[in-house]
This record gives sequence, structure tokens and C-alpha cells, in this order.
Amino acid sequence: MVTVETAFALISLAVVGSFAIAVAGALFVLGACQVTANEVARQEARGDQVAVARAKQDAPRGAIVVTRREAGAVVTEVQVSAALGPLSWPLSAQATVLVERP
Repeated sequence: MVTVETAFALISLAVVGSFAIAVAGALFVLGACQVTANEVARQEARGDQVAVARAKQDAPRGAIVVTRREAGAVVTEVQVSAALGPLSWPLSAQATVLVERP
């Protein structure tokens, strides 16, 4: 009887541990998206297209980087889909930076 209970407990711990690792990975990807959005928006506001291209290369794999200008500001949004086996959910980060005047 104790052996069966121990087996169920270990299986439950493995499932909970896997879920925790997946959530931690998604949070890491979300942080990378936010860093990329901040950097791209800042460099775009400065007008440095070479740095913008470099910053976009640092985006997580499969991320979509969209930049637009609104009322004297640069808005950058980075979107990526986090996946765990057959499950996937969208993650996005956004940054807004005022355009710098030379």
C-alpha cells in the first residue's frame, strides 16, 4: 500500500516540477522579449538603424518585432509563442520611447 502511494506522489511531483520548469522558461522568454522591445525602441528613437538590426537579432527565436511611431514616440512590440509539448500560449512585451531630437 505504501509503495503505490509513494509512486503516485512521485508522479505528482514530476508533473508539478515539469509545469514549474515550463513556467520558469516562459518567464525567461518574456524577459528576453521585454529586453528586446526596450532596446529596439530606444535605438529606433535615436535613429540608429544598424543598432536596431542588431537588437532585433537578439530577439528570442520565432519572435515577431513590430515597430511603429505614434505622436512623437516609438512603440515596439515583441510577440512570441511559448510552447510546452502540444500546448502553446502567446507572450508579448511592449516598450514606448520618446523620439530623440538631434
